[in-house]
Amino acid sequence: MNQCIKRSLAGLMVLVMCFSFLPMIKLKVGAETATNNTVAYKYAGNYVYNWGEREELATFLSPMAVSFYEENGVSYDELSEYIGGTSQDDASSSDLYEALQDLMKNTHEYETSYQETRPLYKYTDCQNSGNVISSFYSGKEIGPEWDSGATWNREHTWPNSKGLNGNDENDIMMLRPTSVSENSSRGNKAYGKSSSYYNPNKASGGSHDVRGDVARIFLYIYVRWENTSMAWGTAGVMESSEVLLEWMEADPVDTWELGRNDSVQAITGTRNVFVDYPELAFLLFGEEIPSDMDTPSGMAKVSAPSNIECSHVYDYYCDNVCNKCGEVRDTNHIFVGWEIILEATVDAPGIERGSCIYCHAETEREIPKLDSSDENEPNNPPQGDEPNEEGNGEQKFPTSKLYNMIIQICMELYEMILSYLGFSL
Repeated sequence: MNQCIKRSLAGLMVLVMCFSFLPMIKLKVGAETATNNTVAYKYAGNYVYNWGEREELATFLSPMAVSFYEENGVSYDELSEYIGGTSQDDASSSDLYEALQDLMKNTHEYETSYQETRPLYKYTDCQNSGNVISSFYSGKEIGPEWDSGATWNREHTWPNSKGLNGNDENDIMMLRPTSVSENSSRGNKAYGKSSSYYNPNKASGGSHDVRGDVARIFLYIYVRWENTSMAWGTAGVMESSEVLLEWMEADPVDTWELGRNDSVQAITGTRNVFVDYPELAFLLFGEEIPSDMDTPSGMAKVSAPSNIECSHVYDYYCDNVCNKCGEVRDTNHIFVGWEIILEATVDAPGIERGSCIYCHAETEREIPKLDSSDENEPNNPPQGDEPNEEGNGEQKFPTSKLYNMIIQICMELYEMILSYLGFSL
């Protein structure tokens, strides 16, 4: 009989528990993307053409970007919780740096060789899935066929002479096709604003702004390949983190840059996180994210100090401290399994103890004194769903032997389900 009861109750509790999990599930989908995120991808086998257009502001995360973060089990909220540095001096030793490096490195499934990048540019550096290459600095149409360097070649946006040594110098994320004259004009000068630095907008005369592009490429090599020894100043690649962040804000991500991130992902498996989430660059160097900065995800404006409204995430249903903002809320325990630990008499009240079905916190409450007419009656606690004196909806249940057995079964089943799904009480 007991086995039959247990099996029936277990089946019933599975259905009940499915509904009870709903308040604890942390949803990640939909909060980080804009609504206008439909992209008509053009494929050539496994390759994806760059669907974007230069100077067209990216106001959404592409479908490939959304899938990348979902499949790798990370979100902007989670990444932004890591602590960055306080400046360019200690950014590379921060927890955020390590987390971003792990993400881009662990998803980098295929590393391109120097030679094979040539035929790949017709996919990565075209516009609107077209058939010609857009020269990185000027936007001039080049290729797509390789002409042995007569009219175009490959620009190391991070110069070989400044710390590259191995597959980092062949990474198609950093190697960009340019006309021969553009490549020669830049040489190996560091990017920057001062006279001793190279202005990346020089080649286009200002018709194309690529300051943000070079800043985000710099960050990719700086983090993914851990090239930190020759990063800053005239001997490095970028004038300073101040200039880098200024350029990222002044030249936000366009759809051409976002489309290229999709195209490179189709080749290598990884993405430049700083294209999808430029906000993370500011956190990496300990700076406040500009509240009016345009980004693909829109998280800069959502997470601005004046607009913060925490969605609150708790470890379990009755946890009272938000994991994101630390705000303390009123506890929401549901106490069950009441047991009498002190019988009530006509002279004194009794005491009964219950435990929370979620976190096992215990509480005690008073059992009213018996009326003189009940002196010889069994001491039964009140029945039903009456609130306690504080009005917090604590449940009052019978305390028979059968009921205690039911509660024990429920608690064990509940813990097994939580353990299986990866939750903790």
